[in-house]
Amino acid sequence: MEERKDRELFAILYETATSAGIEVIEDSLNRRGGVCRLDGRIHVIFDEHAPYHEKNRLILDAIGKTDVDKTYLPPKVRHLIEKNMRVPVAPLPET
Repeated sequence: MEERKDRELFAILYETATSAGIEVIEDSLNRRGGVCRLDGRIHVIFDEHAPYHEKNRLILDAIGKTDVDKTYLPPKVRHLIEKNMRVPVAPLPET
């Protein structure tokens, strides 16, 4: 049941991220993945075999690094961002 919820959330987060201009890269990395800024654009990279909860965490982190006040976020995504923003996150440096 949890896997299905994570998969459904992934679809929402993926759509939100790409709409916000975030480059989502899913590849065979054999690593945890992460979020970075390159040429002013945010990229999230993760292993294609990573569990959905890990993919969701990375995409949510990337969305949180955008200007969330200028981007439409579905209510569920906005709630998760606000919940996660209680923990201070260092912004990505411009490159």
